[in-house]
Amino acid sequence: MERLNLRELERLLGIYAPFRIKDVDMDNENEILTVRLEDETQRSKIPFRNVAVRSGGNLVQWHHVRTGRFQTLIEIEPSARTFSKGLMLNPPAFIGEKDGNYTHQLKQMVLMAGNKKLDSEAIATLLGVERKIVAQILAEYEAEQQEKQLSALLPPESDPVWRAIIKHEISFKTSLAQLKFLISRLEIMCAKAIDDPGVMHEATSTLRQFFIKHKNQLKSEYAQIGVSPVAAAPEQAAPAEKKRVTLSFDHPVWEDILAGKIDLLSKNMGFNLYITQLKTLYRKEAASPADKVQVVRELLYYLKKNMAKLKPELAAISRIASQMNERDSVQALPEPAHPVWKQILDGNIAISTQQMALKLLLVKARASEDAEQARAQLREYFNRNARTLVAELKQLEQFFAVAS
Repeated sequence: MERLNLRELERLLGIYAPFRIKDVDMDNENEILTVRLEDETQRSKIPFRNVAVRSGGNLVQWHHVRTGRFQTLIEIEPSARTFSKGLMLNPPAFIGEKDGNYTHQLKQMVLMAGNKKLDSEAIATLLGVERKIVAQILAEYEAEQQEKQLSALLPPESDPVWRAIIKHEISFKTSLAQLKFLISRLEIMCAKAIDDPGVMHEATSTLRQFFIKHKNQLKSEYAQIGVSPVAAAPEQAAPAEKKRVTLSFDHPVWEDILAGKIDLLSKNMGFNLYITQLKTLYRKEAASPADKVQVVRELLYYLKKNMAKLKPELAAISRIASQMNERDSVQALPEPAHPVWKQILDGNIAISTQQMALKLLLVKARASEDAEQARAQLREYFNRNARTLVAELKQLEQFFAVAS
């Protein structure tokens, strides 16, 4: 193409400096338009040397939004800057991920169409791209969301459970050879740098990342640290005698969902995108109580309108609300000054539990020099995790009843 046409094509595709179109290949028979880019900032400033500074990478190619009747491919020989951290924080829409095969703009358009409840075939027809690319974008987005949800469930790197696993301070069993080898390597690494806290932090981060990456192979290991990697299952047929849960806009379950305290682990992409928008509005500093009520009403309307497609999410909300109602009907836990808390920390009362996080908390609290603060932390832990500590709370109720 002539230089003028290349500049016009840049405006058409939204390509802006420092990127520019270097060359274009038009395959009329197969209706494929291949656009080759270059980064002008990497071009040599030495006179008579118009050679771009390369990173030594191979040519990268992405599927892009259709241009007229042509399927559009964008290519670039990446430079040291193309996938730099600074540029990737806000990447141009006309490029994609380093290891991906579609641009950010195409991904955004596919997800927006998916949010409108269109299937992959309809989206492919609408955008004029191959169906397999659409299916790949939707599948990878869902996998990203599941990984984020799982990452939120796992204890953070600073949690003592990771250190305890590496240093063999707790009973932790695994049959996965890769994990055994990793723990042994991390243990040796930490032992060699016992005075360097940064090494331990790196080790715990590495172990946690391994858990995220190999979630499908670590079901028993997840259970040992009190986490279930399996998303909530669809609602089963409820017993006839079970009461129906009716939720008004002022039920506390909505506050927990919109404030981010509860994650429904939904696999519905449209719902995830919508709830993210509502959470942003709900958590704004300038949001008044009336604004928050309006956000809740919008969520209720959305759930009612899409009831048939959101059965697992509605089942999870109903189950959580029932637990909250049951928890509210139970007598509140006594204050930290109650003698039972002291007896627990002194070891005079034993709580039977399979929750690794609770076991670690008890160890930490018993070693604390501030007994009052330790009792308060223990009480707060039970209050905060009432939904997952049903059996442990029943034991506590018996102890409190005896002590009364």
